[in-house]
Amino acid sequence: MFYGITIFVLNFIQIVSSQPSADQWHIFEDALYLVDNDTRLNYDQAQSYCQELGGNLARIDSDEIQSFLTDIVSPGFVPTRCFFIGANDIEDEDEFKWQDGTQVRYDGWSPGQPDDTEGNRDCACLWSSKNPSRHGQWDDTNCFNRMNFICQKRLYNFTLTSSRSNPGSGYVTCAVDIVDDNEILPPDDIRLSVGKTLASTRSIPYSSTRVIGQFRDSTFEIDNLEEDDMIFCHVGDLSRNTTSFSRIQFLPINFYALPGLTFSPAVDDIGSTSLTVTWSSWIPCLDTGEGPVVSYLVYVQTTGKELINAGEVDSDEGEGALHGTMELALTELEPGTEYNISVSAVREGVGGEGPRSPFVSVTTSIVSARRSAILENGILPWIFFGVSLAGNVLLLVVIIKLCRRRKKEPFQTRSLKGVRTTPSGSVPNDDQYEVPRARGDGEDHLYEGLRRKSSKYSEAEGYISMDGPDRVEYVNTIM
Repeated sequence: MFYGITIFVLNFIQIVSSQPSADQWHIFEDALYLVDNDTRLNYDQAQSYCQELGGNLARIDSDEIQSFLTDIVSPGFVPTRCFFIGANDIEDEDEFKWQDGTQVRYDGWSPGQPDDTEGNRDCACLWSSKNPSRHGQWDDTNCFNRMNFICQKRLYNFTLTSSRSNPGSGYVTCAVDIVDDNEILPPDDIRLSVGKTLASTRSIPYSSTRVIGQFRDSTFEIDNLEEDDMIFCHVGDLSRNTTSFSRIQFLPINFYALPGLTFSPAVDDIGSTSLTVTWSSWIPCLDTGEGPVVSYLVYVQTTGKELINAGEVDSDEGEGALHGTMELALTELEPGTEYNISVSAVREGVGGEGPRSPFVSVTTSIVSARRSAILENGILPWIFFGVSLAGNVLLLVVIIKLCRRRKKEPFQTRSLKGVRTTPSGSVPNDDQYEVPRARGDGEDHLYEGLRRKSSKYSEAEGYISMDGPDRVEYVNTIM
């Protein structure tokens, strides 16, 4: 009978001792600690139990945490106990690690520990003892021993999400609540930092924030983001301590592969100051990267000068079409100048411009500077109009002057040079005009272009032509 009662009591004690501890969580810095004084489990069971509570076996990596836990486990009515903590060398002997796989750097061991007595002491525990040289120190023990334990978990519960984005930018959401508390964090308490190392991060302001249940949910938009950047979500100032529980690190953001055109563009309608650029739209199966492509950028470069953006063309093709052709007219170019032209495809989202296509080189035609200026400025029609108007005005002025002159001058009869009047034989008053006689020898005429035969006048000799001696008639030599 007595034996049966004893067995019942022992079983009851075992059942009670296996129930979760009712002890409170203790807040220290950015973590919560639960010292279970009642439950006795082996190492693996204790770790599983802590995980069910949202944590792990405790990690001690500073004098402050060591001192804080030492005060909590100060001896009560049980004189000596050792509480399992998170350090163990189960995988590699003498290489103690924490539950997250990081190496134990802080030395909280008792003098001469760990000693691995019996060759099977692979789990660490924290002593609660009335012996001052042992109290609050670590020891190694058999992982299968049933012992009390200390759990640890974050003061803040983080939920992280990130959307796939174009390289160089990122959209991340960090939602945080306070564990075992109904308090909701203010918007400015949740922060995001980005950098190559923990010590060289830059702060990113949130772009939006909201409350979902007990969570404060904030979204951050990151620019100038590189693939090897570290991204931390944290509460308050960023702790530089590598074991801080007030922050959590994002996994690397998954970037899209930006679209790229495989072939160089073509050039048509080449003039002195303009030309047309044409290219095939981005095609998923032939070109590189990922779509959808929303637009194209055209770049122009002259020798020795920087590449400039000459224009943008929206894409109506979405994911690309096998026969889609895009074009852009370039104007205000320099005559007789060589240009390198390239095109890049742009996918949706911030930072979506892909690599530029191979260049095509073209030289504009040559025209005179004056003609080029006239054509470019569109003033040639105005010049023609001005010349025509001036001509018409000048013609009108000449006509007016002639008309006025004729009105002013009266009609006058003029005497004819080299003629004289002679009376008509039949009508006395009817004057006739005749050429006056030339003054010469006697009454005879002197005929121009003729000469006498001799120096003396002889009626028989008469006159001969200077051009033909055998001719006796008069010949006029003036043509």
